[in-house]
Amino acid sequence: MTDHEGQLKCLSFQEPYATLIVLGHKTIECRTRSIQTPIKDLVVCASKTASAYYPIDGLAYGFAIGLVDVVDREPFTKGHREAAMMSRMPDKKSNAWKLENARLIKPFPVKATASFFYVEHEIEVLSTNRQAYFEHYSDIIVNDDNLATESIEAFFGDLGELWEMFAL
Repeated sequence: MTDHEGQLKCLSFQEPYATLIVLGHKTIECRTRSIQTPIKDLVVCASKTASAYYPIDGLAYGFAIGLVDVVDREPFTKGHREAAMMSRMPDKKSNAWKLENARLIKPFPVKATASFFYVEHEIEVLSTNRQAYFEHYSDIIVNDDNLATESIEAFFGDLGELWEMFAL
C-alpha cells in the first residue's frame, strides 16, 4: 500500500466523482495526464472545494475516502464515456485510466494538491455498504439530514438514479 519512501500515493477528485469511484460506479477516470500503470492502492481523496457541483449533502469534502487500483491507461474514446460517467467527450486530448478494486476506507483529512501527493497514514478498509458509510462518515459529511440520506441512498442504489441526479 505504500509508495515514495513508505508514504501513500494520493490523488484528489471532485465530488461526486470521488465517491462514485470508491463505490465502484465510475471505472474510468478521464485525465489529460499520461501516467505509468499500474498504480496499486491509490488513495482517492474528495477535493475540499466543490467546483463541479455545489456541495452535495451526504458527501465528504477534504478527506481521503477510498482506495483504487489504476490498472491501465489508454487514449480516451467515445467508448469510455459511460464508464467515465461523462455525457460528452472531453475538450482536450485525454487519457482513460482504468480503475479496479475500489474500496471504501475510514476517512481522514488531507491537504490535497492538484497533482499526485503523498501522506503517511494507517488505512482501515471498510465494508462498502450504507451502514459502514453512515457509521464512519456521519460526522464529516455535508449534512441536511433528509437530503444527505437521499443522496447516500442514491449512491448505494441504482446507477440510473445517479445519472438523473447529477446529469453526468
